[in-house]
Amino acid sequence: MNPSLKFYFDEARKLSADHEWIARDFDYFLNAIGIASTAIALKDNLAISEEKLTLVDNFFTSYVEGIPLDYILNESSFLDFTFYVDSRVLIPRPETELIVEKVIDFDLNNNANVLDVGVGSGCISISLAMLRPDLKILASDISADALDVAAINLQKHKVNNLLLVKSNWLSYAKPKSLDLIISNPPYLKPDDIHLKNLTHEPQSALVSPKGTKSFIEISEQAFIALKHGGRIIFEHGFSQRLEVTSILEDCGFKNIISEPDLQGLDRFIYAQKS
Repeated sequence: MNPSLKFYFDEARKLSADHEWIARDFDYFLNAIGIASTAIALKDNLAISEEKLTLVDNFFTSYVEGIPLDYILNESSFLDFTFYVDSRVLIPRPETELIVEKVIDFDLNNNANVLDVGVGSGCISISLAMLRPDLKILASDISADALDVAAINLQKHKVNNLLLVKSNWLSYAKPKSLDLIISNPPYLKPDDIHLKNLTHEPQSALVSPKGTKSFIEISEQAFIALKHGGRIIFEHGFSQRLEVTSILEDCGFKNIISEPDLQGLDRFIYAQKS
């Protein structure tokens, strides 16, 4: 006879000393795989089907190994949209939602040409494509794995105003062809202490030499690819505002503005090609 739901609630309780949030995340996981909310709330002695038993066992094994819940579920929420994710791409962060909201505030013209540099899961560009179906959006990544995940999400959300491109940053973009460039590039230094908690996420999407190389390369290419008056917006690390500002100035950008995230930390910079 298969273990009951109550058996696994007891297991979660036992593991909570070493894994503080396991009970909360187990509730969320059960809901995601279709276990009735009432049974979850009551911690019912419900028998689990063979199919769901395998999923529950995998949850505990993966969770104890430190695999993030989003990867266990193959699902992440971003701006109230749901995206497929796996270990080939970063898990979308809540602060990154602000970059899409800021772009919406830019009030871009219909049919404006927008490029998302380093598409990853596609959460930025696909969300923007759904919110502004009049825009013409390109999304690039050098990682074939990342592009595969973005393609899954492109099909999932049935977006038809976005094209995925394999490219090293903007190397394929034509001069003076873009109205806006968006990028949340790798920006951690190789010795950044935060990396010890990010071992399951792709390091190539997190780490950049000196923490700034990606900003330099993208900014140099962006100044060529943007139209007169075109804009670029970066997400960056909370301590990188001055460095990124200097990079943009050196590349010729003007009207450089920094904005914080919801915690009040420096997080975004946007600038204009004059």
